[in-house]
Amino acid sequence: MIVGAEEQFRIGQPDAGADNWLLASKASHQEFEVMFEDDGTTGYFYAIRSKPEPEILDALHVYNVADVADRNVPVTAQVLWDETEGAAALVLNGYCHALFDFRQLAGFCRNAFPPPMQAQSAPRELTDDLVDQYFSA
Repeated sequence: MIVGAEEQFRIGQPDAGADNWLLASKASHQEFEVMFEDDGTTGYFYAIRSKPEPEILDALHVYNVADVADRNVPVTAQVLWDETEGAAALVLNGYCHALFDFRQLAGFCRNAFPPPMQAQSAPRELTDDLVDQYFSA
């Protein structure tokens, strides 16, 4: 696996002078990127096609800030890419919360919300078995 980005933040607390907190990572070929956003109310993981024009392929719900009990504790956020950079995952404190497969245009998150922005044949719910399929050593 390839660590595309890593940073610490506090859930529900934006960067100084900003309305949100962002963590972004692009694949080395620059066609695809992912972005995690905490806007103070929710956390979402976005899959984006960068070329020819930026296009959001999917939005994956990660959490509602109000539902996170320990939101004052710093969190380590990572974006991990598989070896081919065809899939990217959002990992918070070592736990995978969302994954997007750019080859299949399929997004997965723990609560399977919202429905996919485009049709996908695979179930939307992210499971540990699915994470292992993409990121097992």
